[in-house]
Amino acid sequence: MLSVVIPCYNEAQTLPATWSRLAQASLTWQEPSEFIFVDDGSTDGTWERIRCLSEEDLRVSGVRLSANHGQQWAIGIGLAHARGQAVIVMDADLQDPPELVNELVEHWRRGADMVIAVRRARAGEPRWKRWAAQLVYRGLWRLGIGRMLPDAGDFALLDRKVVRWLLTWRTVPPFWRGMREFGFFRRVYVEYDRQTRRMGQSHYSLWRLCRLAWDGLFGLTHLPVRLVGWLGQVCVLVIVAVALAALLGKLEPFFALLAALGMSTVMLTSQLALTCQYTLRIVRHLEMPRNACVADYAGLLRVSRNSRRRRKRKAL
Repeated sequence: MLSVVIPCYNEAQTLPATWSRLAQASLTWQEPSEFIFVDDGSTDGTWERIRCLSEEDLRVSGVRLSANHGQQWAIGIGLAHARGQAVIVMDADLQDPPELVNELVEHWRRGADMVIAVRRARAGEPRWKRWAAQLVYRGLWRLGIGRMLPDAGDFALLDRKVVRWLLTWRTVPPFWRGMREFGFFRRVYVEYDRQTRRMGQSHYSLWRLCRLAWDGLFGLTHLPVRLVGWLGQVCVLVIVAVALAALLGKLEPFFALLAALGMSTVMLTSQLALTCQYTLRIVRHLEMPRNACVADYAGLLRVSRNSRRRRKRKAL
């Protein structure tokens, strides 16, 4: 079975067109399929659309989150409920073409564990967004892990063993496009031209993109530790230079002491901030499970949940 996980946030206008193309593309798939739409706390009737789709087609299931927890969290909920031997993650705005799934599945049949769709072109996206992607994927990630990340979003096919491995991570919040690059799996990259958004507006503002990059860099890479280390080395060099200047009589001892205290304060503050940041992340790893934020189900997921409840009642 192929499972298709589709996170949605305020996509009531787009879902009919998305489902139409998905259903048409699935006719050419050899494997049976299921479609899991995850409503990430939408406020525009997206959940009603998903429930209607689940009533029209038994392959469609829905999961509704209690609030807007973010796309990465919604993807994790979908991965946890997917039952297929291969799981495909794609956006609901048709910027990820459903017709490309055939090519992803073909590479999977040939033995690939992960087939990642890499954006060759970003049609309709502002220039600052492309520059920001290059800075994060090619610059900061290279400093953090020693190699660049491909310019890929969440559009990818994951084998069942990859999904099981990803779900063991306790990174909060998750950053799936970065986490999947750490596994020793057979991966294939497929280039495609990302389409413009047909309806509605993008929900990724500059602030949300910066936060996503921040979570990935601080949660998965060694970049923060390296930055603090470099800052500490600079502070030490400045302190040594100030001390030498004071000994040679080129700087007043009072000003030399102030400079040394300032550099020491900067160094200690940065180390303390880094320690607090990682301590907070360790504590957040012990938070409640992902399913705790689920408010409702639709389709077969709802049926299976009700059957589990009945079995528990009979056992009691």
